[in-house]
Amino acid sequence: MLLFFKPRVFKTRDAKRQLPKGAIMVSNHKSLMDFILYLIVFPFRTIRFLMAEVLYNKNKPFSFMLNSLGGIKVDRDAHDFSFISEVIECLEKKDTIGIFPEARLPINGKPWPFTTSTAFIATKIDVPIVPVYTDGNYGLWKRAHVCIGEAFHLSDYIEDGLTESEQLEHLTKVLETKVYELKSFTETRKQHHRFFTLKNLSMDLARLVCAILPIFMRIKRKTPQGKKYKGKIRGGALIAANHTSFLDPFIVGVTFWYRRLYFLVAEIVMQGKLRSMLLRGVGAIKIDRNAADIEAIKKSIEKLKKGYLLSVFPQGGINRDDDIDAIKSGAALLAVKAGVPIIPMHIPPKKHWYNRRIVVIGNTINPKDYLTKKIPSTQDINNISVALMNELNLCKNSNNQSLED
Repeated sequence: MLLFFKPRVFKTRDAKRQLPKGAIMVSNHKSLMDFILYLIVFPFRTIRFLMAEVLYNKNKPFSFMLNSLGGIKVDRDAHDFSFISEVIECLEKKDTIGIFPEARLPINGKPWPFTTSTAFIATKIDVPIVPVYTDGNYGLWKRAHVCIGEAFHLSDYIEDGLTESEQLEHLTKVLETKVYELKSFTETRKQHHRFFTLKNLSMDLARLVCAILPIFMRIKRKTPQGKKYKGKIRGGALIAANHTSFLDPFIVGVTFWYRRLYFLVAEIVMQGKLRSMLLRGVGAIKIDRNAADIEAIKKSIEKLKKGYLLSVFPQGGINRDDDIDAIKSGAALLAVKAGVPIIPMHIPPKKHWYNRRIVVIGNTINPKDYLTKKIPSTQDINNISVALMNELNLCKNSNNQSLED
């Protein structure tokens, strides 16, 4: 079955690869093969799936197999809700439950709305819920794609002033949204795994060149602790680097050649039709630094939410002295709006052509750690900007120490 599915598993930034004990796994429903796929995707966790009575009525050997796999029978036609007591009992024993809230297979590719039973169970026992999405692409010559979302508690989404039935409808909608949000994430990650696509041909050709250049440019990546940087950035992230030279965007592209990278470019740099066309082809987003460029901001947030990297220079312009004593708040605002982390990066000015260039990639800044409210305040944005400036200075000091050594 592993060869049949050939599953490729994605996960959102804060999601865990393994299911927690005593949790509910909630998934969309594409095929009768879905539960077999999840037995393969989560090999070290026994999942007890809710299964329709029609499967148990096929024949006795098949029914015996389902029971052996830990299936929990749900009689939909008889409206028998005794299975809920069994589910709650299993969760109290720290068993993991698998539920397909659509309860039926899609017709002509159109999925059914989620039923309220999962939300009802979650209101009776507050356990982690893990949303999972599958594209249902099963077959010998196909590849199944699975996306695991971050675990959450449905109790965090309860709203006051609703009747019991309205509350269940509301929580069911939350579950459905959580699962189908993973669909767009999956489609984006599938695109990222294709090195060459016609849509991103220019960017991919540039990445191919950048993959070779570190050898000739003698670029070395380090952490602030002086160790070799071995990290790989997954999902959307904002690369915030200091700016001492016109070569800096090129160096960022070489450093992160393994990802498609967009970068904000001042309007003055993109003057001229030919230059503008070439820069846009390799991922440039034009921004007017002298005005609130809403279009550039929207496009940047869109790319970050789709899982791309975006490079910005928060100093706002070239500073050849390499002083990092003030940065603009735009980088922090973009990261907060897109819900992505900030990766600080220091590029030292090169004194001589023969010097090796040591790029220091700092500790990741998660904007959520600095937010005091759901809607970020000006103070929250300032705090993130200060944290970014401190981290850039830490990278700079580490780089200076390396050069002295």
